[in-house]
Amino acid sequence: MKIKTLTLILTIITTISYGQKGNVKNSQVGFLLGSLVPVDFFGISAIELSANNSNIKLENTLGYNFGMVLKTDLTRKFSLESGIIFYQRNFELTGSSSNQSSILRDTSSFSYISYGFPIKSIVYVQLGNNFYMRNSIGFNLDFYASAVASKGENFRIDHYSERARWINGSVSGNLGVEKRDDKFGTFYIGAEVNIPISSIAVTRLKFYYDGAIYDNYEPIFLRGNYFGIKLKYYLPVNMESKKVDD
Repeated sequence: MKIKTLTLILTIITTISYGQKGNVKNSQVGFLLGSLVPVDFFGISAIELSANNSNIKLENTLGYNFGMVLKTDLTRKFSLESGIIFYQRNFELTGSSSNQSSILRDTSSFSYISYGFPIKSIVYVQLGNNFYMRNSIGFNLDFYASAVASKGENFRIDHYSERARWINGSVSGNLGVEKRDDKFGTFYIGAEVNIPISSIAVTRLKFYYDGAIYDNYEPIFLRGNYFGIKLKYYLPVNMESKKVDD
């Protein structure tokens, strides 16, 4: 199943690449850098857990993503974009004993890595000379890295997260503005909301409140939703044309 899926992905990417050679003047290679911002909306709020003798809080912290994209302008107001993106979601755990919360406290953190293949449709609204508002909606094919584990600073929190599945999908929406320049390329800044179709990981937690005695928490199914700020830069169209002509 994995081999068939990877073969399908490679076939799609190859088809897109060859199909765009005949229309290279309307294609731009771009680079993306973004932040995954912790906010209390879009299903990103903190998760608070309680057991018989302890409490644990799981929060999203600032993460990031980066990658390369390929944008094809079908018309002046409509484009398609694909690429490959690296994502790192960061989380923080804080825990304490219900009986001695002022003494038995602990903190821990972990990161969860994934790789995405986005396909987005983009619609433009012209705001001024070479300035455009950009709206897009799309679908990501997401692949998750292996399981991660961490210990608290005081070794009271024991954490283990394993991927819920090795491949998943997500829906994303974007809103931003871009400045086009024939000589220097295209600059974009915008916001994104991404919602995975299903859970990205299963997180298991323990809190050692008395030596080797611990509370064992029910598994948490991490959703992985995020709100992000994106910066993109696209090479000039003329530069891409010259490369092919050479």
